[in-house]
Amino acid sequence: MNRTRTLQRLPGSTEQRWLLPLPQRPKPESPSFFTGAQSYQDTIITLETALTSARQQLKEAHVFPVPDHLKTTLPTNTSVFKKREEMSQAIEQTKIRPTEYKKVLKLLNELHHLRTVAEFGKQWEIEEGLSGLLENFERDNKADILALRFGQNGLTEGEEAELERAQFDKHGRTYALGKRKNSSARVWIIPAKQASTTPAASTTTGSATITSPAPEVKASQILINNLPLAEYFPTVTDREKVTRPLKLAGVLGAYNVFALVRGGGTTGQSGALAHGIAKALIPHVPDTAKILSKSGLTRRDPRMVERKKTGLAKARKAYAWVKR
Repeated sequence: MNRTRTLQRLPGSTEQRWLLPLPQRPKPESPSFFTGAQSYQDTIITLETALTSARQQLKEAHVFPVPDHLKTTLPTNTSVFKKREEMSQAIEQTKIRPTEYKKVLKLLNELHHLRTVAEFGKQWEIEEGLSGLLENFERDNKADILALRFGQNGLTEGEEAELERAQFDKHGRTYALGKRKNSSARVWIIPAKQASTTPAASTTTGSATITSPAPEVKASQILINNLPLAEYFPTVTDREKVTRPLKLAGVLGAYNVFALVRGGGTTGQSGALAHGIAKALIPHVPDTAKILSKSGLTRRDPRMVERKKTGLAKARKAYAWVKR
């Protein structure tokens, strides 16, 4: 590299020396080059820039913000974005943290809302640009998930669709994982077979008439670790907690429930079962999702046992004070 020497005086002295100028470092192409997470920061900058630009264009077209009386007429939300692991690959980063994933999802949902507004306001250029950007973050099996979400059969024969929530297997079962305290429950739900209404058959042999008994009608079962509900939970309170999601949905007796429970005591296990049953029941009866959500059954109860403290008998209980 050819550098020209210059004669400069050293600071604080009268001596002069020939000095070479410092080499100029190349300017990074990305403003987030020195952040340690360049791909993630570049993605955030791109989404925020697109969000600001789309808002400005829609405001100039007098489409945004949408009046309150028109918000109910907007199309249904049809966004199916990638999971955290898949999003890491799309961003070309080793692994993104949950807080970073939430920030990306928040920006993507806002962009999707603007795309819906642009489509509703017939701003096709803005809608096409936002669709091209959001396609990079949407799942490959988006059509299959939307078909299941809206009650349509969009799956081809023999194709296995990996869905976000509890999915149907080839036997028609749904699976969900429920948790409470230190207990975890793996729950499978399948519709109970309709009871046969065939009457008792009678055959005549000579002068004797032989009547064969009608087939036994089996009601729906709830098996926990291969034991019936009443046998596994002798307490009525625990049994009521387990069957509460089925009662709220109005489908008690319509589905068979099989569960494997591990850890904790009866209170934690019954709560984990209720959590898992509520989650696995929603794909069978989508209309009950709002009811189960409002009752708090689809959300994991975050309450845990408070830890014991040093110098105390338990978490808060103190030993009896003795004067001497």
